[in-house]
Parts: sequence; structure tokens; C-alpha cells
Amino acid sequence: MAYRGKSLRSLRQRKGILLERISDDTRITTWYLKAIEEERFDRFPGRFYFKSFTEEYARSLGLDPLEVLEDLQGAYDEWLDQQSTNAGSDCPGSNGNFFTRFTGRFLNPPEV
Repeated sequence: MAYRGKSLRSLRQRKGILLERISDDTRITTWYLKAIEEERFDRFPGRFYFKSFTEEYARSLGLDPLEVLEDLQGAYDEWLDQQSTNAGSDCPGSNGNFFTRFTGRFLNPPEV
């Protein structure tokens, strides 16, 4: 089975597991768990966090973490490629990278 965000959410809901329970068990905030389900990769501060949180989320659903990660990693890599293509934009941090958005606000503060 190919695991994507929506299929993981559906599986979790079919099992009757709340995100809050997974959050309590894994110590990962629901914000990141929702990001996995919604494939909102821009919410992760980096690849390490995406991979670690995805593996823990998969374990909490009783899935093979490496299989889930392999499937979602493809979507993450596509997103990353798209962001690097958009990196030439005039807007600081427009590529969705957390670090770039964070530092961009200090390096290029918005005009008031």
C-alpha cells in the first residue's frame, strides 16, 4: 500500500485513534502530526524532524515506519525540489523553508 497523508489520516480514523492520543504517546505536537497528514512539509524545520516524526507516527498506527517513510519521502523530495525551483523569488523565505522564513524576517524586515 502506498502511504500518503490522507491515507494515514483515514487509517487512523478507522482505528478510532485521536491525534491527541498519538501526541501523548509520541510527545510530538498535534501541529506536526497534522502536517504529516496534510503533507504540509513547510511546517517542519528540516528533513531530520520530518523523518523522525513520520517514523514515530507510523509506529503509533502499527505500521512499518520505513515503508511509510519511503512513500512520504517521495512527496517530501518533490516538495523540496519545487521549493528550490522557487528559491529565486523576491520575497524572503518564500520557498517555505522554516529557517529561511525565520531568518528572512530579521535579515529583510517588512517595511512599516
